[in-house]
Order: sequence, then C-alpha cells, then structure tokens
Amino acid sequence: CWIAPATAALNVNARPIMVDVDPNTFCLDAAKVKAAITPRTKAIIAVHLYGSMSNLDELLAIGAANKIPVIEDCAQSHGSQWNGKNAGSLGVVGCFSFHHG
Repeated sequence: CWIAPATAALNVNARPIMVDVDPNTFCLDAAKVKAAITPRTKAIIAVHLYGSMSNLDELLAIGAANKIPVIEDCAQSHGSQWNGKNAGSLGVVGCFSFHHG
C-alpha cells in the first residue's frame, strides 16, 4: 500500500484499516474489503496501481450496500479505464497522491 492514503486518513484522526490486494492485479481485493467492513467504516480507498484498476464494479457495489463512499487514488493509473470510464471518475472522488503526505 502506498503511504499517502493512510497518511491522509491519519491527518483527520481516522484509523486506516489495511486490506490485502488481489495477487493477480496488485489492487484492492474486493472480497477482503467486504470482510473488513465494520459499523465504524467511513470510506473505502481504492489505490489503482501499475496502470491497473481495482475491481470497481465490486467495490462500488460493496460501498453502496453499506452506504460507504468509494474514493479512488489514481496516482499510478493515468489514462487507465474501467469499462470505458476514466480512473477517478467512478467513486465519489478521484485523487492523485503524489507524495507521502
């Protein structure tokens, strides 16, 4: 995991919970995200990595079912698309973390 999303959470006194990645894509594993959700979960931050994108169909469905916003960190996915939509345009917000924050 890139440190910037965790640092951003810590900067607002939130407690980031790390979830493992899919070994095939190196992006967030949606099944593991679903298992990690608690009543205290406030957001899901999907870090798109190496030009690949997290499975946003699954993550957005998990977010919607639990009323949790999905935030996309697109720093390593410039120009990438998920089902024809640009990285950063599917979650409630897309951001580009360029530094450890």
